[in-house]
Amino acid sequence: MCGALCSIAYCIVGCNTGSADQQALHVIECDTETGAAKIVQSVSGIQGTTYFQLDRAREYLYSAIAENGKGCIVRFPIKDHKLGAMERIAALPCETPCHVSLAPDGRRIAFAAYSSATCGTVGIDGSGLKTYVFPDDDMGGNEQRQQKAFAHQAFFLDGETLGVVDLGCDRIRFFDPATMTPKGKDIKTDSGDGPRHVAIPSSGGFIYLVNELSSSVAAYAAAADGFKRIGKWTMLPATFNRWRADGKTLATKAAAIKLSADGKMLMASNRGCDSIAFFRVSADGSLAPKNIAPLAGKFPRDFELMPGEKFVVVGHKMSNEIQIYAIDREKYTLLPVGKPLAVWRPLCFKFL
Repeated sequence: MCGALCSIAYCIVGCNTGSADQQALHVIECDTETGAAKIVQSVSGIQGTTYFQLDRAREYLYSAIAENGKGCIVRFPIKDHKLGAMERIAALPCETPCHVSLAPDGRRIAFAAYSSATCGTVGIDGSGLKTYVFPDDDMGGNEQRQQKAFAHQAFFLDGETLGVVDLGCDRIRFFDPATMTPKGKDIKTDSGDGPRHVAIPSSGGFIYLVNELSSSVAAYAAAADGFKRIGKWTMLPATFNRWRADGKTLATKAAAIKLSADGKMLMASNRGCDSIAFFRVSADGSLAPKNIAPLAGKFPRDFELMPGEKFVVVGHKMSNEIQIYAIDREKYTLLPVGKPLAVWRPLCFKFL
């Protein structure tokens, strides 16, 4: 028997640039039975991180930083639930990527750089850098946010297919990760959706996409000719107007999307309408809206389910805090647990 230690889990937190103390990486210790949490490590000298990834063995954290005006892929070793000194892997021909991911075999890192719409992969030893720049050929209908292509997330469908989400041109494009040659069979969203991030069930076969600009979630099923859309669902209450008074500026933006371990519950966050929308996932991949749970803080950019999934860790970016919430799986509601942890603009969470 392991006693109380069985309920302890550790979560790495990445934060936005601009913190006065330059502490943009933290480790928090969480009790998965009570929801209690505390900061146990803060890494100094890191001005800011992006969405990062852990290897399967949980021995390294892969991320990106800005260096000499360009992006640089880096990693941090992990030992005894603590982060070690940063190691540089590869300099990039673009700005700092907003998102990185790791191939299933752990040998290549994929990245997506938002402003330049540059995406690519590189070996974990820094070799074999391959890139692709999205063309500005099919911009969406939101004139304020979709003036050009914007690469927002790179994700692996499997070892042979890399997907990259283009918010500006309302699409997901698929590539050979070794060469960054497009494979065709793009997913095309509705004009103005502004796709942001995806969640993929462990069993495969479906892609769930959160659309930042339309505050919606769409489901796609694998088919012989690519992916076929099953449906699209709003993340907003019927009474909420997603546009400000000028009719052009968004009052809210969708952010993160996550699936429960059993694949039966989907959650997605909204910034502005500060909430998490819950959906029940059916066997055919369709979604049933269950609840839109309000949050206690502002601008939930990312969140992560604790192991055991009794609680969820939410980053209230514009409140500069992390709040733990208890999840009621029957009512699809959230209840704040304890006081929030003061952290500069949290934006990414990964449990060890």
